[in-house]
Amino acid sequence: MPEGELWVEDEEGVFPELEAARELAPRVRDAAALIDQTAELPCELVHELTSAGMFRLILPRRFGGSELPLPCFLRCVEVIARADGSTGWCVGQGGVFPNLADRMLPETAAAIWVADPAAVVATGTPFGCRAVDLGDRYRLTGHWRFASGCLHASWLAAMADIVSESGDTKGFGMFLVPRAEITLGEGWNVRGMRGTGSREYTLDELTVPAERALLGRILSDHGGAATRLPAQLLFASVFGAVGLGIARGALDTLMALIQGKTPAFSNRRLLDDDLVHAGLGAAEAAWGEARAFLYEVARRCERARAGGGAPGRLTRARLRLAATNAMRKSGEIVDQAYRLAGTDAIFTDHPLHRCFQDIHALTQQIQARPAHFRTVGRVLLGLEPDAPVL
Repeated sequence: MPEGELWVEDEEGVFPELEAARELAPRVRDAAALIDQTAELPCELVHELTSAGMFRLILPRRFGGSELPLPCFLRCVEVIARADGSTGWCVGQGGVFPNLADRMLPETAAAIWVADPAAVVATGTPFGCRAVDLGDRYRLTGHWRFASGCLHASWLAAMADIVSESGDTKGFGMFLVPRAEITLGEGWNVRGMRGTGSREYTLDELTVPAERALLGRILSDHGGAATRLPAQLLFASVFGAVGLGIARGALDTLMALIQGKTPAFSNRRLLDDDLVHAGLGAAEAAWGEARAFLYEVARRCERARAGGGAPGRLTRARLRLAATNAMRKSGEIVDQAYRLAGTDAIFTDHPLHRCFQDIHALTQQIQARPAHFRTVGRVLLGLEPDAPVL
């Protein structure tokens, strides 16, 4: 179904970055099978994405970025994810890191994004990682997994506990390491979101200069210039948009399938089946509700930022709620599309099969945990959150 035929245009209207995302979407869709096969984004596609500024959407303008408001950022990610979930995930994940640019030393941010307009920063989940504080530098050792986008990244942001030379823990930090200094391992033997190339890496006493160290839990503590929101909430928000994009792609594929399919041993077309009509209608309603909730809260966040402040605690809690809901509901919507499609969807080369695998990789991720509902419920009742997710 053509872009815009079913969707009502959002209040942000059309802007250059969204037009660029829409122009890229057909090429992303055409590459989807290759992405799934090779478990990474093709170099040509990465070049097109970086040239179009898809990894610089919330980078501050002074470093050459678009500095888009949150709703506009989400719309671009959603469009790309509608074409391919892995590509949408990479654009969302890599697009969040510029949120930290104004927390860095200006010369460090410039060395990443000004010196290289195609720069992409990736990270990984730390396991037993430490950075020994040597004053003007750190000695970094550890193992990191789930480094989405690392195959096309130019920098890796390795998180680790900071320890003294005697071994005492002193804090926490993120350490920026050129991708060229890191040898990647495997660790991405999955069916869903294969193209994210979320490999693992190990470092053994690698020296990182102090100017490339970001101290503290900056993913939760720092609100960037474009959004005034911490990166951990931005990750949740963009993954909500990725989920919605995958679900939209699944529904589009299903509707095309319904037009021409008559199930085996039946003389009744899917197009004439009232159970299919009801199932599709319910899925459309669920998608529209989840999407409207996420964008409503995203716009509330943007109004707070535009007014010179930052989104408050309850607004951040509702953003966490809306993002989690978007991811969980998207999983249910894709499941519904998968069921209605019948046996067509079980084949690995069918787009609905890819949507099914991708969405279930997404809903297993930390940002989609159902436990977030409990945390938000506590905040809404005036209690302290049981996890640092706001």
